[in-house]
Amino acid sequence: MRAPDQNRSVLEAESLRPRLRGDLHFSIQELAGDRVCVIEDRTAWRFHRVGLAEYGFLRALDGRRTVASILAQIARDGGPDAFTEGEALQMVRWLKDNHLLALESDRTTDQNAATERQILGALTWLNPLVAKLPLARPDRFFTAAEAAFRWALGRFGFLVWLAVVLSGATAVAVDWARFDRGFDGILARENWLWLLLAWAGLKIIHELAHGLFCKHFGAAVREIGVIFVLFIPMGYVDASASLGLASKWRRIMVSAAGIYAEFFIAGLAALLWARTPDGLTATIAHNVIFTGTAVTLLLNANPLMRFDGYYILGDLLGLPNLATRGRAFTRSLAARVFLGPRGGTPPALRTREDWIVAAYGLASVLWQTLIFAGLLVAASTALRGGGLLFAAIAGALWLGVPLWQMSRAAARAKGSTLDRLFTIAWRLGILVTLVAALVLVPFRRSVSSPAVIELADTAVLRAECPGFVQFVHVRDGDQVAADQVLVELRNDDVAAQLDRARLDLQQQELRARIAYSRGELAAFQAETAKADTLRDAVAERAKYFATLQVRAPFAGRVTSRQLDHLVGSFIRPGDEIAQLGRAAGSDVRIALDQESAAHFRTAVGAPVRVRIEGGETLDAQLTRVEARATRELIHPALTALAGGPLPLRRAEDDDKKNPYELAEPHFVALAHLGAAQAQIGQLARVKLRTARGVTLWESAQAGFARWLRRHTLRE
Repeated sequence: MRAPDQNRSVLEAESLRPRLRGDLHFSIQELAGDRVCVIEDRTAWRFHRVGLAEYGFLRALDGRRTVASILAQIARDGGPDAFTEGEALQMVRWLKDNHLLALESDRTTDQNAATERQILGALTWLNPLVAKLPLARPDRFFTAAEAAFRWALGRFGFLVWLAVVLSGATAVAVDWARFDRGFDGILARENWLWLLLAWAGLKIIHELAHGLFCKHFGAAVREIGVIFVLFIPMGYVDASASLGLASKWRRIMVSAAGIYAEFFIAGLAALLWARTPDGLTATIAHNVIFTGTAVTLLLNANPLMRFDGYYILGDLLGLPNLATRGRAFTRSLAARVFLGPRGGTPPALRTREDWIVAAYGLASVLWQTLIFAGLLVAASTALRGGGLLFAAIAGALWLGVPLWQMSRAAARAKGSTLDRLFTIAWRLGILVTLVAALVLVPFRRSVSSPAVIELADTAVLRAECPGFVQFVHVRDGDQVAADQVLVELRNDDVAAQLDRARLDLQQQELRARIAYSRGELAAFQAETAKADTLRDAVAERAKYFATLQVRAPFAGRVTSRQLDHLVGSFIRPGDEIAQLGRAAGSDVRIALDQESAAHFRTAVGAPVRVRIEGGETLDAQLTRVEARATRELIHPALTALAGGPLPLRRAEDDDKKNPYELAEPHFVALAHLGAAQAQIGQLARVKLRTARGVTLWESAQAGFARWLRRHTLRE
């Protein structure tokens, strides 16, 4: 005798005559090695996947035959794999729940679909990281555009794309040093407009490319609009109709079309940049290259965000709904962690697909956490207190959904409410404590600063009297004795003033002798006093004139790469002529930014490690840290002009001989190497173990501040 449920199933199967909606579209695709059917519901903008056996049953729902007769036919044709009555009725209910049956009027279906889209749109705006704003339906436009650009969407267009991208990449690689310098000041205020225009133009081309390829392969383009990601506006084209394409590679091409187009534009910009001298045109081209390659790879090609890379990865792996399934796994894992056994057990990882879904879910959570932490650091550093408030609000919205889901899971868990709350509280407390300890507890770390090797006790020899360089008696690296003449200057005005002063002194002495010979004692004393004053003036002028000969203050070795070019040049007071250091031992001249100076200043007298470029590491002792920072060039080898790490900018004082100065003030420190041998002029990095603890939060803020300074200051 049949059970009541079985009798009910038989009655329903014998009476129901369901009919599929006539506007549904079907395509057969391969998914993870299996053939499946994709149902496209263009009214609701949805896609559904079913197996081929289910597809055969669905196509038989014509509204004339009952479910029982269809099952009987399938049993005769399909053998042992035929559906049971219960399975068939479950599928019919699934079709009805998703509005795929013609049981309701088209008007009702359209209204339901429209209402659902409105609800989804409203919920989208509650997401602080991603918000979508639809603008238009451009299918007719892309139909016309595809016909015009069809020649560029096939093999010939790919060959042109490949030639341009490879040529542009080669041009940048050949002159990489110049291209790398272009990143200094890329976020400077005067570059904001050009960077924004490059971004906007590329994103328009990006989205147009999605629509063109989607239309080229026969799918509709339903919608265009603006999507806000991390509060950054980006255009979008709804090419989801490409999910109905039977070819996996065509679906991948539609997903990759935007990146494909941006790389082409970046290649053209690279060719223009390579043939243009530094200036506005080269800056704009650099912006386009950077935005069209690095930025689009970070955002659009990133599979952990639901953009192009996500859909490409899903098609390559044959795993649809990867993000949804990954989130489901992480939610079940979080329920287990915070609720214990009451939260259930995460699904077992038995197959390759299970492991991929789990890895993707965990990676996406880690990525979102890193993005949120980066926003916190950037906002607190760039916007100060207002940035912290902004980041706190975004964080509350971002964490609100997971906390709400956790509360629902706790409500469904077994056990008393008090036990569930206690379990969540102490486990969440442990997690918060660990995160706070990681971020806020200070720890000692190594601080590294750029440096250059120089002779011990190096003294900078500067001009006291201006003049033209007449003779240079030494060369770079020469050993000299104390008081040896190194460079001679010529200043005819100073020489003439000295001769005039000497002549005035001779005349005054003559007047004093005449007064003495006449016996005029009072006149003699007055003239003698004037002569003494003139004699002191002559001595001062003679001493000043003698500084035209630059002498070595002590025995040592001369270090200056500019000596050979000094002859005939004009030297002003204070200009550097050469450097002189003692031959015994070497010093390390260190350039410290504000953060590093605070650590080095408390470690004067402590040992430091000096890593020479090339791999050798030496021990040294920190001897001095200057009290005031300077924008003057600490050492030519450390500046960006010589390939060093310190960025420069145009000097604000036009009277300076050197047209450049440091972009940021730096402190000068010295460390003594002692008997250790190092080549003079070599670049190095000096590492110091901090005496004061630094938190991970402070380190992140300082690192972002350094990055921001570098990319907001022009050389």
